[in-house]
Amino acid sequence: MRKVIMWDMVTPEGFFEGPDHDLGWFVFDNELGAYIVETQKQAEVLLFGRITYEMMKGHWQGAEGPIADFMNSVEKVVFSGTLQSAEWNNTHLVRSDVPGEVRRLKAEGSGDIFVFGSAVLASTLMAEGLIDELRLGISPVLIGAGVPLLKGGFGRLSLELLSAKALKSGVVILHYAPRR
Repeated sequence: MRKVIMWDMVTPEGFFEGPDHDLGWFVFDNELGAYIVETQKQAEVLLFGRITYEMMKGHWQGAEGPIADFMNSVEKVVFSGTLQSAEWNNTHLVRSDVPGEVRRLKAEGSGDIFVFGSAVLASTLMAEGLIDELRLGISPVLIGAGVPLLKGGFGRLSLELLSAKALKSGVVILHYAPRR
């Protein structure tokens, strides 16, 4: 069975975006880029909520390089009750039964399923026990206000630290597994 892996960059306060969807606080360098290129080889499917899907589509469709090549070619599933179509290459639109669709995806295929951003979707999947691993890149920047990564609704959940890696930029990458 595939794993669902949530990967996000966050501030030490737990924000994954600043006010008005600001992402200018990300500390990104070649070392983080190499980590992303290496770990994305595990992903066979990406899951997005509508807002993250539209932001990612807008950025990656015109970008170049190995991360862009991956983002534009990998299978993507966007969960939205308001989108009329999903026109980014290799994207499937799902309008209902988020947990059921993710369970179906977990049961088929061999590569892992990644969730980027998508705070509401990630919280839904966490509440349903469908997140198998959390990968957090802690950026060494305090922004003071923003959107929290998880919206709650899943109660207290203990995590097991699987690995920790400090990058030269000050970013710390943490891999956790939920203890159920």
